[in-house]
Amino acid sequence: MSSTFEQDENGLCIIRCDPPVNGSDSFVFRPEVIASWKALLGLASTREAVAAIMQGKEDTSRYDHATGRGVWTGAFEALESALTDSATGVSMMSDDGEVLNDPLTAARNKTREGMSLPTMSNETDANLIATLAADDVDSEPSSGIDTSMTKNIEGLDDFLNDESSQSNLDECEERFYQSLMPRPQNNQQ
Repeated sequence: MSSTFEQDENGLCIIRCDPPVNGSDSFVFRPEVIASWKALLGLASTREAVAAIMQGKEDTSRYDHATGRGVWTGAFEALESALTDSATGVSMMSDDGEVLNDPLTAARNKTREGMSLPTMSNETDANLIATLAADDVDSEPSSGIDTSMTKNIEGLDDFLNDESSQSNLDECEERFYQSLMPRPQNNQQ
């Protein structure tokens, strides 16, 4: 019994699970999915994103057929709002060190709940952001997603450590954030 990771000639990431995980014997996704899950769920690493993809199970009862709103809608809106907000440089920390409520963390948590993934506190999110901003991170930070299932996937560490793969994932992440950035308005009259 062993699980494997490969990336095919079309760039698809394929994880074959033995034994099955979350009722599935395989997961197939594009690198863009890793980038979007990291951003929308506030994940700390590519490994966390892969683990979340394998563990997440969408609560389809939360889908509103009348509006088209689903589990992911609030996270998209909150991230887009955070990116367009001119005050995004404002600290979520009060003068006395208390972490303030963050609407992006709240939206991410609602999506995490809807995907049956663990939520994170505002303090965890703030600490995670500070850790990721530091240059001297010794260990892989975590937003609370259990990554233990990914440790024994043959080929995954090679993918995670490959410079070309990381460069591709960085480009995917950049394109994802760019897609949410406000577009310049055409001011013709």
